[in-house]
Amino acid sequence: MAKIVFWNPFEGMVGCTHTAIAISSVMGITHKSTCLLMHGNFDSKKIESSYTLYENLKDNNTLNDSSLGISPLVRLLKSNKLTPEAIQNYAKPVLKGRLDILYGMELDTEESKSTLENIPFIMKKANEVYDVVLVDLPKTAKQEFVKEVIANADVVVIVLNQDSIKIDDYFKEVQNMDILKNKTKLVVIGDYEDKSKYNLSNIKFKYHLKEPLYAVPHNYQFVDACNEGNVLDYLYRNINAEPKDYNGYFISQTSQVVEKIVDIAKIKE
Repeated sequence: MAKIVFWNPFEGMVGCTHTAIAISSVMGITHKSTCLLMHGNFDSKKIESSYTLYENLKDNNTLNDSSLGISPLVRLLKSNKLTPEAIQNYAKPVLKGRLDILYGMELDTEESKSTLENIPFIMKKANEVYDVVLVDLPKTAKQEFVKEVIANADVVVIVLNQDSIKIDDYFKEVQNMDILKNKTKLVVIGDYEDKSKYNLSNIKFKYHLKEPLYAVPHNYQFVDACNEGNVLDYLYRNINAEPKDYNGYFISQTSQVVEKIVDIAKIKE
């Protein structure tokens, strides 16, 4: 059982959710482990709409469905009836037996606050029934539930952009924050452009990094697929593409992150 967290410590940065979707989906396709992808970004429906067209979610009122998502789990939790099996029942299968997603909810001040506070506990309970629980966190270190989720993670995937100031801030300051001390971390450059001056090789050289540095490349076809609710179709079409191919490069780089997570978290098939 493994708990994987995706976190960008800087507000305003992009690519963390797309990175979580790419890694979770490739893991679901290429490994037999049962995975749950959930999030704490309730102002965004990017995870939900990457697997089902957003217009369909709205037309079917799916996001307000009391039989799906995190809201009914919180109600069960408050009545001391939350079980690991209940989490499976309220999750949405997107790859049968491989990958479920846990829908968020429409924002409501009190319920949202209560839900966020309970995410760490829901994550722990989910870890009892899923081989891998993957959590896409908000871009902040200020909320207590974020700190608690990170504290309970087996692997923290730090998602950065090719922003020289933020990269510098991370390697000189953020990585030494108390919440990251003694944590197993993977640094991934999301929305990555290899031709940038701030590519993996130059970043590693500048900061004298001995540990590996990873990338999930920018890929407009993947982004379009997320916008159109068919990310899995895109991945299945391209999963065996040659690494030198545009889509093959995206998948091969993403797969490197997946394999590293599987290795360090000792995820068993």
